[in-house]
Amino acid sequence: MAPREAVVREYSTGEILCRQGAAADRLFVLRAGGIRCSVVPDKVLVEADDARLSRGHDIAFFNEPGSSIGVEGALAGHYQSSLIAAETSVVVEVPCDTRGVMSMITEKPDFGVALARMLARRLMAANRSLGSSQRTASRFLRDFQGMCVDFYNLVQRIGEDSQGEDDVLQALNAAKRRWAYGAGESGGAELARNTRVLMARVVDDKVMSSRQHKLASGDYLCRKGDPGGSVYLLVSGRLSVKIGSEQFGVVRPGETVGEMGVLLGEEEPKRMADIVADEPSICGVIPNDQFVAMIGSQPRLLINLCKVMTLRVKSFEQLAAESDDALRAVAARFEGGETSFEEDCSSLRENLEMLLNDNDLPLHQEVEALARLEERWTERMGELKDKLSAAGAR
Repeated sequence: MAPREAVVREYSTGEILCRQGAAADRLFVLRAGGIRCSVVPDKVLVEADDARLSRGHDIAFFNEPGSSIGVEGALAGHYQSSLIAAETSVVVEVPCDTRGVMSMITEKPDFGVALARMLARRLMAANRSLGSSQRTASRFLRDFQGMCVDFYNLVQRIGEDSQGEDDVLQALNAAKRRWAYGAGESGGAELARNTRVLMARVVDDKVMSSRQHKLASGDYLCRKGDPGGSVYLLVSGRLSVKIGSEQFGVVRPGETVGEMGVLLGEEEPKRMADIVADEPSICGVIPNDQFVAMIGSQPRLLINLCKVMTLRVKSFEQLAAESDDALRAVAARFEGGETSFEEDCSSLRENLEMLLNDNDLPLHQEVEALARLEERWTERMGELKDKLSAAGAR
């Protein structure tokens, strides 16, 4: 990006700098004034005019000269929110797309760490803005998206273990064309998988080896209120994120726990939830200072972290924009239209059962895992429908 490509522009109060969902081809540096970040539900985005975009849910406000705005949109390839002048404002518009942001992170790791910290603040702000029904919707959202990730990971694992068996590969190729696989991939499964590979390459003896927690099922990795002195990388197993008796999420191999506390520092110095093992698990321990140094020296790892956080920010900000319709929005996303999770699980399970019976292939665990996924999806979808019925009756 040559300096001559930057353009200085003045925007009047209420004028839109960029529209949510549009292809991101520039970022903005504020010189004077104030800029609102506003989000509308994706379902109304196609037909939303400027007036509707301006009435969206405000999720951030920038008024400090030098603030970089819209970077996460450039990284994602499309703007996550509409940027609107809250008063007469002057900005520098810098041409920049996904490749440009990745180059900036590679060339200037401090920029990437600052972006990750900004996303962490956005995520915390979006989470705190959720009302009761939106928080309930967020738990359903994470559950359904997580099951899609589990389907994706299962297909990948079977492929890695198949040893080139043509019949198995044919069944997997069919599964990769299904809705559940695509939903898992777009929901961050591929990013988590790449992160796991990158971590394995860059984490050396000085950082994590010999500093591992081995957890039995039911053991706590950490509790809410504990000081946040380390980041944990789940090497194997499965962890639940809980506050009280409620489950707020699941941690899968390749995912990290505690990075928010490191990025926010003194803004959020203590653990925000209990982390408990659902099954025997192994977690690598990375001290806070070494984590920041590690991601700063590994641009691809830092880029992955920023992309994962961008996905999380978008999910939470969409729920915040949905207001009282958040539960219905989750149902529409995971039940209506082209969604077919139960059918996708059933199809792959039947294909694997046929291979198991005809060729005596060791696929018993995978067949059982698919059956559990299908059962869990049906159970959670029933619970969501009950919540919607109860909300409609009030």
